[in-house]
Order: sequence, then structure tokens, then C-alpha cells
Amino acid sequence: MEKPGTIHKGRHWALRGWGDRLQGVRLPRWAALGPRSKRVAAIAGVLLLGASGFTLMVASKPEVAREDRPERVWSVDAVNVARADHRPDMSLMGTLVAGRSAELRPLVAGTVKAVSPSLRDGGLVKAGETLLEIDPWDYELNVRETRAQLAEAKARLDELRATAAAERSRAELARQQMGLKEREQERTQALYEKGTVSIARLEQSQGALAAERQTLAAMENGFQAGAARVRQQEAIIDRLKAALDRAETDLARTRLTAPFDAFVGQTRAEVGMRISAGDRVAVLSGVEGLEARVTLSTEAYGRLAADGTGVVGRRAEVAWKLGEQRLTYPATVERVIDRIDTATGGVTIFVRLEAQSLDQPLRPGAFVEVALPDRTYVAVHRLPVTAVHGNDTVYVANAEGRLESAKVHVVARTSDAVFIDKGLSDGAKVVTTRFQEIGPGLKVAVREMPGTDAQVATNPPRDNQDKAPVEEKSE
Repeated sequence: MEKPGTIHKGRHWALRGWGDRLQGVRLPRWAALGPRSKRVAAIAGVLLLGASGFTLMVASKPEVAREDRPERVWSVDAVNVARADHRPDMSLMGTLVAGRSAELRPLVAGTVKAVSPSLRDGGLVKAGETLLEIDPWDYELNVRETRAQLAEAKARLDELRATAAAERSRAELARQQMGLKEREQERTQALYEKGTVSIARLEQSQGALAAERQTLAAMENGFQAGAARVRQQEAIIDRLKAALDRAETDLARTRLTAPFDAFVGQTRAEVGMRISAGDRVAVLSGVEGLEARVTLSTEAYGRLAADGTGVVGRRAEVAWKLGEQRLTYPATVERVIDRIDTATGGVTIFVRLEAQSLDQPLRPGAFVEVALPDRTYVAVHRLPVTAVHGNDTVYVANAEGRLESAKVHVVARTSDAVFIDKGLSDGAKVVTTRFQEIGPGLKVAVREMPGTDAQVATNPPRDNQDKAPVEEKSE
């Protein structure tokens, strides 16, 4: 068995020819390694040497004096606050609804004979304008027939009245004849008692009186029957007059007219169409009396109700935004809904726009903004909305040019301002610029905004090195 570290003849090219001389001589252990192992060992040695050199260089690096960076100074906008009385406008969103609307439905059936060009979706109609006409032939015929029946009934009434008058005359004549017979019978009775006339003459007189009484009763019964027939015929005439009125009304109903100035929608009528009474042919939305339906929070409603002027009758302004154009209309709170909305917990009010015309662009269903005057807040500070962080924090620049946080009490908010009654002193410089790094202790350079009603600053904050911080997202 070979001994490790012993080099034999022919085993390495560098020792060829020296085999006999070196037989039995022991070499170092690394000399016995193969070529691959020696290459690995060499690479490891080089890496170790490099690492040692890098460590030595780092350890011998000269110390460089650290230079202090100057404190960053933020350039911000601020307002000097002062207490004053303010009456802000509440900005409410609502939907425009028609003050009155009507479904156009015919009250008679028939075939559509004519349709107005205005009776189309989006059409504009004026009060009294004929919108649809139903073929009136059947209704005209009914009117003529009823008129003829009424004329016949009137002629029959004249006949019955004449007959009744004749019966009345005959009854009156019979009453006179009976009076004569009564007096004659009385004389005959007196003469009989004196013995002047016979009993036969007395009985004859009594018989004539009885016959005359019977004739009078028949005449009176005939007269009463004639009067009853007259009253019956008068009732028939009244019924026919009512039928004629109904026929004439149905004839007039073959023409549908607009009850008021309106916008037209949901039309369903064409010439030749058969429609029944009560079929809807269109929906009319009144031009006048357009109203904005808005919902107030119970808190806002309570403020307005407690104010001296109340809610109903309060002036308002309705705005409709059309792209870059903003249309405004004067309005008045018309009424308050009869019950609280349980879903939203708010109170719905209707704000009525002043008189409108057909050529104005507003339409029911438009989403509008309503500016409603709030109550008057006495001795409050007004700040731009960007001045308040969260719900109750503002930053004030002190005399040293550093920020201090202050907790405030906000009593009202609008789209561009907040109103504060506690937490600030008059003359305080409240920062209106928003940026992500804002906080107590920051060094600031204040650009004061003129007046307490200054608008929200639009310039981004800048430091003295012209570096702008990341703008904070709106809360």
C-alpha cells in the first residue's frame, strides 16, 4: 500500500527523471493534492488576501467632519382671524321635480283621428292646446239622437199640459153645475115641506144632485191624472237633458287639451290607434312650479326651525351646472314634507323656483344644488376649509415663526369655509396651507392673506431650498 506524501517515478511531470533520486523522501501534505484542489486553494487564498486588504483600507480611512444641515423652513399662507357675525349658506344637493304633473288619459273610447306634433317625448305644450282628437262620429250621432228624443218629449209635454188644462176646465164647470144642483135641491126640499111639490119632484132633484157630484168627482180625477202625466213627462225631459249633456260632454272629450303649460313625456298615441277610456297616452310635467326636493339633516332643520324666520318662506337659490356653465334661479322654501325619512333620518323640504317659461332649459329630474341661508352665528371666526385638519385642529404660527396646534370648536361648515367659536384668539395667524409634514414645532415663513375672508390658498408650500413637500390628501 502506498504511503501518502511519497512521490514515485512518473507521477508528476515536474519530477520526471528525478524519481530515483527522490525515492523515499517525504514531501509537504499540500504537495500531494491534485491539480483541481490546488486551484481551489489558490482562489481561496486570493480572496482572503483581498478581504484583508479591504479591511485594512477601511480601518485606515481618515475621519471627515460631518456638516450640519440647516433647518428646513416652510413657506405657508396664513390668515389673521377676527371675530365677526356670519350667516353662511348651506349647500344642499337635491332633485328637481315638477310642481304638478298629470297623466293624459282620454275619458272616451275611439279611434285616434289626429295627434298634435307637440305630443312627442320632449315636446312643449301650452295650456288649452289640442293634443289628440278621437273620431267624433259616434258621439255626434249620439248627440243628434238625444236632441231628437228631447224635442219629442217636449212636444209630448205640451200635449199633456193641454189635456190637463182641458180637464181642469171641465172639472171647474162640473163644480159650478153641482152648485146649481145643490141650490135647486134646497128649494125643492123647502117646497116639499110646504106641500107645494110632490115627493116625486123632490126625489128627482136629489137624483140630479147625486149625478152631478159623480160627474165632478170623475172630472177631478181626470184632472189629477193629467197633472201626474205632465210631471212624469217633465221628468223624462230632465233625464233626456242630462243624457244630452252627457252626449255633448263625451263629444267634447274626443279632443284632449293641455291643462297647463307643460313638458311632454311617455307618449303612446298614433293616428289610427284604437284607445279605450282611461288609457294613458302621455305624461305632462308642469313648467311653472318646478321644485327642488332636498333633504336637511335633523340638526340643520332644528337650527332653521329655531331661527326667528322659520323654514317655510325662507329665500334660497337653486343652481344647475351644465359643464362649465352654471345656471342659477331664485327660489323659496315652499313646504316641509309630512313625515321624517326613517331611512336617512332627515327632513325633506321643497324649494319652489320662481315662475319659469317653456324656453328655459331646466327639466324635472335634474340634479341641482340649493344654497339655503343658515342661521346667523354671532362673534365667530371664519376660516378656509383647508385650515382645519381632521375635525378640530388648526395650526397657528407663533411670534418665533413656529407652528403650534390648537383645538377648536367648529359650529358650521360650508363648501369653502368653516366657522369657529372656541379655541382661537383674535389676531392669531392660522395656517391655511396643507402639506403632509405639517405639525407642531415646524419652522415656517408666513405669507399673510389679506382680510379675514381670504380665500383658500392655491400655492403649494415651499421651503427656502425651493423643495415642495408632498401635498396631503383631502380628509
